[in-house]
Amino acid sequence: MLKPPPLLEEQPTQTYSPTTSSDEGVETAVEQRSNRDDEPRSILEIYTPKILTSMETVADEEAENVPDTMLQIFLQSLFPFFIGGCGSIGAGLLLTYANKELSLIKEIPEFLVLMPPLQGLRGNLDMTFSSRMSTLAHKGAFAEEGILMRVRRNAAVSEALSIVVCLVANLISLFIVHLTPALRDSQSDEFANSTTVSNDTDTRDLSNIESSMFLTSSSILSVALNCAICTTFLFTIVYYAWKHDYNPDNIVAPLGASISDMLTIGSMLFLCYLLRPYAGFSSALPNIIISISICSIPVWIMLGWKDEMAVTTAKQQCLTLVFASIVSCLAGLIQSEGAMTYPNYPAYQTLISGLAGNRGAVLASRISSYLEIHQESELDWKQRAIPFIYYRSDCSEAQTARLLLFTALPFQMFFVGISTALSFVYEPVELDWKFFLGYALVVLVQSFTILYLAQLIVFTLWKFGLDPDNHAIPLLTSAADVCGCGLLICLFLVLDKAFGCVKRIE
Repeated sequence: MLKPPPLLEEQPTQTYSPTTSSDEGVETAVEQRSNRDDEPRSILEIYTPKILTSMETVADEEAENVPDTMLQIFLQSLFPFFIGGCGSIGAGLLLTYANKELSLIKEIPEFLVLMPPLQGLRGNLDMTFSSRMSTLAHKGAFAEEGILMRVRRNAAVSEALSIVVCLVANLISLFIVHLTPALRDSQSDEFANSTTVSNDTDTRDLSNIESSMFLTSSSILSVALNCAICTTFLFTIVYYAWKHDYNPDNIVAPLGASISDMLTIGSMLFLCYLLRPYAGFSSALPNIIISISICSIPVWIMLGWKDEMAVTTAKQQCLTLVFASIVSCLAGLIQSEGAMTYPNYPAYQTLISGLAGNRGAVLASRISSYLEIHQESELDWKQRAIPFIYYRSDCSEAQTARLLLFTALPFQMFFVGISTALSFVYEPVELDWKFFLGYALVVLVQSFTILYLAQLIVFTLWKFGLDPDNHAIPLLTSAADVCGCGLLICLFLVLDKAFGCVKRIE
């Protein structure tokens, strides 16, 4: 007689709870199965948790590395470019007013020669500092302990570099002025024939060496003060952008460059007029300031010595900053020649050089961060070498370059309009329509050139194993200074010779 089959034992069913994640369910099942030592574990039971964990990690990395859209880049950089443009306007109008009204410019011809390298020095240090902070933010270093100490050490290194390069820039400007006696003679003649009443007529005239020492001491105090203010401000901006999930590369570079321009010119004029009466009586005070500043360089280096990145940055960046200062001194020579003939030249020089340098710095910072994170480039040498191929590429980098290029002209003309309106407070600047048309053409040529150079310089430095954060922006801003000054003086000369429609000093 056949026996009935044994009844199957009822297995406990496992219900799915919406509050329980799939990982927890899988891990529970695997744990229950592993408790039964007499049964082998399957491949799925062994590797499913690892596969799920890897998929989540990849998804998180892809979410973090999603490139910004063109709308995001435009909106995030709109306000910083506006603030940066306002800073360039203020710097230009202040320098124009000083060139027209203040006896200091006529008395010390090195002042106008020194201003572009001094502005470039502060802008370079500020933008490279902000670029390094942006790269640290992209790497997640802001979430680590000790980030404030790293920032302080980087700021100390920036102070040391400021003093060193400022001394070099003063020596170069003095050398340039004495190689061009026509510059000093024309400035001296203009000062002698000027009817402007000076507030310091009771002080004696300074000799060449005394005026150089006086200007050097004022510039050292200016860059040291600006370094403390700007590094604090820029780190705050980068940290705020990182906290609120903004890309700091789109925000911080325009702010750093143009605010430092305004602070540099304003603090230089203030300190020069503050120290001028003392320098007229004795040269002891400028000598003391210079001596204390030189002795403070080892102190600043010691403060930043424990940070390997800061020390490496100082070693790599020093020669680059000196070279950039030499190039910017050529821009200063062009600016001095232009300001001697065309009184409104400084108002447009700071604007065209500053805004073009800002856009180039934004592109350079974004490319540098991308190369640092991904360790590969979106384009090769051939695609980068030919400008029209580069600008027509479909990668995100070329799209950003096109956006910066196409928005350069509207931004420039908007700020030129603001500058013209503000100038009516004391004296209008250029008002002829031919000047504005020529200025628009100059803006397009310069923006096209600087953005092309930005990507080429960053990629070349990266290919040769150099950190673009430390070298690209100083080279780029000095190129923007020379390119802007050269194109602008050509515009003034053409309009003056062909149409006679620009104001000139008779």
